[in-house]
Amino acid sequence: MRLILFFVALTIMLMPHPAQAYVGPGLGIGTIGAILGVLLSVLMAILAVFWYPFKRLIAKFRKKSPGPAAGGTPAQAERSASDTDDGD
Repeated sequence: MRLILFFVALTIMLMPHPAQAYVGPGLGIGTIGAILGVLLSVLMAILAVFWYPFKRLIAKFRKKSPGPAAGGTPAQAERSASDTDDGD
């Protein structure tokens, strides 16, 4: 008898019931916005953690023009100085 009551109770709980409240479009849009906000903030946090080492790795492999202290020619030093000239 208990098994029959268990299955009857389970069947009643699993049957769909009509909603007793109105869910308007504002609630749906707010929910979607909140979910997207949380997901995007987690994604941005992960990207922020990995971006700095990746940026340093790129800078390490990027070729730099040799300056006068690095053994460059005087013409290269003159060119780099004229690039930073303000025009005064």
